[in-house]
Amino acid sequence: MIGLVLQGGGARGAYQIGAYYALKKAHIKFNGVCGTSIGAFNAALIASGKEKELLKFWLNVSIGEILGFNKEYVRKKIEHEYDLSYLKLGFKNLINIIKSRGIDISGLEHILEEHLDEETLLKNKIDFGICTIRLKDLKPMYIFKNEMKKGKMKDYILASCYLPFFKMEKKVDNHYYLDGGFYDNTPINMLIEKGYKKIYVVELNPLLNINRKPKKEIEIVKITPKRSLGGTIIYNPESIKENIKMGYYDTLRVIKKLDGDEYCFKKIPNFVYDILVKKIEKKLKQRVYSFFHTTNNKEAIIKSLEYCMKKENMDYYKVYNPYKMIKKIKKAEKNKHFIHKFLRQIKYF
Repeated sequence: MIGLVLQGGGARGAYQIGAYYALKKAHIKFNGVCGTSIGAFNAALIASGKEKELLKFWLNVSIGEILGFNKEYVRKKIEHEYDLSYLKLGFKNLINIIKSRGIDISGLEHILEEHLDEETLLKNKIDFGICTIRLKDLKPMYIFKNEMKKGKMKDYILASCYLPFFKMEKKVDNHYYLDGGFYDNTPINMLIEKGYKKIYVVELNPLLNINRKPKKEIEIVKITPKRSLGGTIIYNPESIKENIKMGYYDTLRVIKKLDGDEYCFKKIPNFVYDILVKKIEKKLKQRVYSFFHTTNNKEAIIKSLEYCMKKENMDYYKVYNPYKMIKKIKKAEKNKHFIHKFLRQIKYF
């Protein structure tokens, strides 16, 4: 059986729907999906077969407004209008949070009401599970959908997302709960214990990254952001869209075994890279290899390409042919930087 585990990390969760679509394009089908915090929300919709609705949600979401922040404050935050009225609105938001003894979660509840269909999720053959912590005794709880009380599935998901700065409300069984990420942000063992043999994990690199060691040696494929996803609260919708695309291409890099770190390159044989550097001045090679902390010819060329591409603000969201990119940089204006010089000295024959 093949499983998918989605890590918690707030608004960075948009990355996971991009990753899921890349996995889907590769015709990878899952028998079960588990998650913590925002990963639990994403997992619930994926396990319900509602990935289109989930993508639409992330493309249109306003995190600030979901958390009850003033619309004008959110607008000013996005547009970097840090004037006196911005400070006043921010202070007003803070006073409202203090008066309410935390951020009102009614916006989160509304999102779940709107997007989650409990009956569809229960009927679907795909496993679904979440991790949360019962606050009374700090007991970690791993719960699958068949163990959840009828009509309470939304409350279980909320329990997995409950951060300390939210307004505390009793949910399942008249208990308070805490975000499962404080115990296990990547609940791989939920699926391992059910006999899953291969698990894809989509990480978000949150500040609090508490994971439990897998209980058995199985195949685990990790998809990790190669660039920063931003904070747990992201106000700018363009940043969320950027994270969706990043999730898609980072996943494509992993499952298609593409080369590159921040950019994606078509794979060519390693020996070709050894040939390409043969006529480069020895001193220049050593300088470049030292700069990138590598002794590997392939890695030196790929990192040099990425360095130049980044300087030119080239699109991250394409799959590049390394031959064509070397040729393009060689033809470009003669930059005096030693990295450019290194690439210009590459000879094909």
